[in-house]
Formats: sequence, C-alpha cells, structure tokens
Amino acid sequence: MEDDLCRKMRDVNWKWANKDPEALAVLEGRIEEAGRSLQMITYSDLVKGVDFHLPNVRNGEAYRVPIHDWSGFDRGMVGEFLGYISTRSYCQYGFMASALVVNRLEYKPSDLFFEWMVRLNVLPDTEDGTVLKFWIEQVNKAHNWYKSGRQL
Repeated sequence: MEDDLCRKMRDVNWKWANKDPEALAVLEGRIEEAGRSLQMITYSDLVKGVDFHLPNVRNGEAYRVPIHDWSGFDRGMVGEFLGYISTRSYCQYGFMASALVVNRLEYKPSDLFFEWMVRLNVLPDTEDGTVLKFWIEQVNKAHNWYKSGRQL
C-alpha cells in the first residue's frame, strides 16, 4: 500500500525522466552496479556516454551531458531522472536509490537531493547532522537491497 510520501513523489509532473526508458534503464543499471558492490557512483560516471532521447529536448535527437562542463539544464535533467529513480525505488522497496549518486568533490549527494527531501517533508531541515543521518540510512538500505541481488 502506498504511503503519503510515495503519493507525493508519484504526483510530480516529470518533464524528462519518464520519457526515455532506455536512458532510465542505463542510469538504474549503473546505480544498481554501484550498490551491488557496496560503492557510490559520481554524477559524471552515472551519465558518461549516455545518450538521452527526450521529445522535448533537441526534438528527440541524442543529447549527451558534457560531463566536464555541466549546465543548469544538465543538473536539472539528471536530477529529475534521479528523483524519478528514487520514486520508483522508494514506492516499490522503501529506499532512495539516488542516495548512491554523489558529487566528486564532497562525495555526497548534491544539496538539491536534500532540499527535495525537505520539500517532501522527509527531512525537517538541511542541517549537517540531519542530512548525514538520513543519507547514511538510505545508503545502507540501498546497499543491502542491491547486495541481495534484487533489482528495481
């Protein structure tokens, strides 16, 4: 049975994430591979070489994120895919799969991930202790899920 959080997540109006099942499958597969080996994956490694075919971007022609020069659009689009992936993993299995995706410098999810959790009322604030505790919990849940050999 869906809880309130799942309903909120499913009610998001996705502009991109549910429009390219092939790119979605690649991203989910890369997160799964990282989780299965009890690792994290950087944003750049997640999207490296992935061609996105989105009807509302470049008329559906291939778009590849320039991993050494991310734009605001790139961050928003990839962030939306990660939100969609977490919606799927949370609603089906109770964890945020995108918690395994981190930036290269701080080796943690972007502030946008935690801000989204605040907007969804999962976190009361973005204080360091609050986000660290939540993130560690989600990483452990994701690692345990993927290590067991299960898939989304």
